[in-house]
Amino acid sequence: MNKTQKCATSILVITLLLLIFSITIPIAWFNNIPIIRKVPLFLLILTYVVMGLSIIILRKKKSPSEVDYDERDAIIKKKAIFASYITLWILVFMACTVPYVIGVRYGIEPSSPMTADGETLLVSLLPIALFLMFVVVMLVYSLTILIHYGWAGKGAKL
Repeated sequence: MNKTQKCATSILVITLLLLIFSITIPIAWFNNIPIIRKVPLFLLILTYVVMGLSIIILRKKKSPSEVDYDERDAIIKKKAIFASYITLWILVFMACTVPYVIGVRYGIEPSSPMTADGETLLVSLLPIALFLMFVVVMLVYSLTILIHYGWAGKGAKL
């Protein structure tokens, strides 16, 4: 397993953990469950610590003869970045259109910041949506890298 595969595997594990915690923390928070409110938040912070340590550990070379980067890595990373870019635009499009379509369906005027119940839309949901977009894009990036390395191992042409 080369350096790019190790990084992609660590990104995959970390983004899956972040996705799980980003779903469980709001559920525990809004349902007012005291013990469950603290555990996922602690694990989220622990995930960020592991992410920082994995970056430091994976950056070091194991031996001086180890290759940092080759042409195949460049091709695979280019395809992974392209897949992530397409995913980002799909998510941005959905983030812009889904609230509008839901609003039209329930009779909310597009220029009104009010929901059907008369409550204002929370602006604090926008950073959460942006964070989830980041997690999904990184998940697509690492999966694309691992899939391409798996295909290359089976003799497929890149």
